[in-house]
Amino acid sequence: MGEKIKKTINYNQGYYLPLVNLKGLVGSVTPYLSGDLKKGYYNYALEPISELGLFNLSNKRNIIFYVDGERLDLNGQTEKQLNESFEYEVDKLSQVITRNNEKIKMETTSFISINENVEIHLVRIVNTSKKIISLEAVTSVPMYSRSPENIHDHRHVTSLLNIVEVVENGIINKPTLTFDERGHKLNDVIYSVHSFCDKAKVSNYIPIIDEYISGGTMMYPKGLKSSKYNVGSIIKGYECMGAMRFENVNLNPGEEVNYSIIIGVEDEIEKINNNINKYSNFENIKKELKNVKNFYKELNNYINFNVESEKRIDQLKWVTLQPILRRYLGNSYLPHHDYGHGGRGWRDLWQDLLSLIYSADKSVSESIYENFAGVRIDGSNATIIGEKVGEFKSDRNQIVRVWSDHGAWPLLTTKLYIDETGDLDILFKKQKYFEDGFTHYSKMKKPTSSDNNILMLNGKVYEGTILEHLLLQNLIGYFNIGEHGFTRLEDADWNDGLDMANKKGETIPFTMFYLENLRVLADILSKIDQSNIEIFESLSKLVNEEFNIFDYFNEVSSNKGLNKVNIDKNILSNKLKSLASKREETILQKAIINNQYYQSYVDNDGNFLDSEKTMSLTAQTMALMNNIPSKDFAIKVAEATRDKLFDNKIGGYRLNSDYKKILTNMGRAYGFAYGHKENGAVFCHMATMYTYGLYNYDLVNYGNEAVMTLLNQALKEESQVLAGVPEYYNNQGKGKYMFLTGTASWLIKLYREQIFGINMNYGELLFNPKLVKNDFINGVAEIETYIKNKKIKIKYINQKELDFGKYQISKIVIGNKETNDRVFKEIGENVEVYLDEFN
Repeated sequence: MGEKIKKTINYNQGYYLPLVNLKGLVGSVTPYLSGDLKKGYYNYALEPISELGLFNLSNKRNIIFYVDGERLDLNGQTEKQLNESFEYEVDKLSQVITRNNEKIKMETTSFISINENVEIHLVRIVNTSKKIISLEAVTSVPMYSRSPENIHDHRHVTSLLNIVEVVENGIINKPTLTFDERGHKLNDVIYSVHSFCDKAKVSNYIPIIDEYISGGTMMYPKGLKSSKYNVGSIIKGYECMGAMRFENVNLNPGEEVNYSIIIGVEDEIEKINNNINKYSNFENIKKELKNVKNFYKELNNYINFNVESEKRIDQLKWVTLQPILRRYLGNSYLPHHDYGHGGRGWRDLWQDLLSLIYSADKSVSESIYENFAGVRIDGSNATIIGEKVGEFKSDRNQIVRVWSDHGAWPLLTTKLYIDETGDLDILFKKQKYFEDGFTHYSKMKKPTSSDNNILMLNGKVYEGTILEHLLLQNLIGYFNIGEHGFTRLEDADWNDGLDMANKKGETIPFTMFYLENLRVLADILSKIDQSNIEIFESLSKLVNEEFNIFDYFNEVSSNKGLNKVNIDKNILSNKLKSLASKREETILQKAIINNQYYQSYVDNDGNFLDSEKTMSLTAQTMALMNNIPSKDFAIKVAEATRDKLFDNKIGGYRLNSDYKKILTNMGRAYGFAYGHKENGAVFCHMATMYTYGLYNYDLVNYGNEAVMTLLNQALKEESQVLAGVPEYYNNQGKGKYMFLTGTASWLIKLYREQIFGINMNYGELLFNPKLVKNDFINGVAEIETYIKNKKIKIKYINQKELDFGKYQISKIVIGNKETNDRVFKEIGENVEVYLDEFN
């Protein structure tokens, strides 16, 4: 993961680091040991936090130390410590905090075990004074032990469920019941806090918060010497506290003592006992820390960039970690991502697969195949993805919404997979459809008892090819249009904030996407061997315009028209191209402003949103990404977009102009203050896709400026970005929503496909670099990536330090042999690509 991040912290900047294993344990930890810990939505070991919780230290992980009677907290919350700087180091999902004063050095290493559901804090105290010191330590870890719903819903009542037991070096809580939206159920989850010291034993236990506070406060408790409870004590019906006081330790100058805090979430007491038997040994903790670092180093080694500078290389290494985190966390469980029950959304599913495809993961084809089981026969889809592959839900709490862009993304991801592997056979695997009773693009509901499967009239489960699923999604997106002839916005598109225009709203950006998808499908048809394509009859009628989309909805909602028919692939291909051309004409006639750029949306009153004074980045992005404008018009778009939306001071391209009013006929986004989130922030995901579009048209000067501005903003101290890139920058240039963002997958895609020019097309490789002069380090830029399941290092050599547009490929050397080939089906060895001036 590149070099460690090392900082001297002078004040609380809101940094946090995810702590994760692949067994479901998820935490966040700050330099002040705030953050939370949970195993799924319903099982929080520590109290859930949002953004402001990053600054709440009084009821978080801590050890209260008394050094010769002076209080010094592990988390640095005392007034004296808050005015002192300290060293902060982050490396491979672990962090080290080092605090120094005139008496002691406090070093705290925090991480989550790879194979056990425990969060571990290893604390090393060194006497840095010139005299013997007396050290007293009391752990302070409030144990929340329930669902986040209980923060303000039955907080006290749920504490009555607690059964707290004092054990050797630990406190365990196993509530009797869970008490949340699922109803009252027997609880089978056990929460624990253990602590050890290599020079002292626990002298007394304080297992409940009432006893810990004892007339004081969480910040200044008065019950630290309480001795009511011993090993074996069981206390029922109180808030639980992981507080243990250790015997005093006398340290000679230079002498050290080690403490540990181990927080666990398990479903069996035997597992907890095994974990503690292992990690009561400090050497085992150190070994596990090495395991964690090696594990994430290997997991994050699927692609490597050697470009521009060491600082950029390190930054991109964190970016390549971000899709891995998203794969396991979705958009939940971190302090900014304080919404949702976990799981991933439909769009996230396909976006995150982009980077997974690059990793040559053998599960990719199966994941793609299983994901299509979430498509409904009406072209909509389940929007929430379960924990298991192929598990889908209509939506949270059965509140069903339709995002108009959802049908567009699966083809982009599937086509990338086909390009990388050459595997066209995946298109002909048969998959079922998702049936939950919602029909007519989820606007109507019918009874269903089919176990989420579409049944034909004969009672058999209906299945169609992946190609059929793709045709269905994109034809529905194409034909589901409003009065102006553009795809209906429905409940939102990519911009979730456009959620108040579902009557007359239309999305021009995703009209462009669906248009290009029809052209891509036509191209795919030209590459396959089959002369006839099998689809169901109702879909055949739709594509041939024998009936309209509402006739289609009516027919398939009754499970009619599911009999198979064959259609000649050439006829189908030509029809798709013809449909695309018709929609292109609509865009040309209605969606161009001032002959400079593209209109974005139609609002809920049926009026176009933009004028010559306003612009949405999404429309310009989708135009350039989907090959809508001519090269000359693309240049106009780039010029106008930079003029209207580029802000170098806050990270680059804003998502939209300031409409200067609350647009209740468009969506909640325009209730946000301008410059925040979906209303005019630098939304990194869309800004990166826009950059991809600029490179798509070889507008490299614009594109390089865009990506460098975005990445450089994250490196500025005032951005408050610890690592990688955030979801967006606000109007002060501060990063928001860290780690979990689709931006990362698109940055990887941008660097690999456009900047380094690794162009894969139906399994064949063509080099087409768009590196600029500053991308090279001493005339060399390298990428290490998988090509057809083989890890290959590709080195571009630019000895004359030529800029883009000034060079061409002069020769290619594979292994030690020069080749005259320029298109490659297989590459088994490292490659050197030499760049020189044009002949």
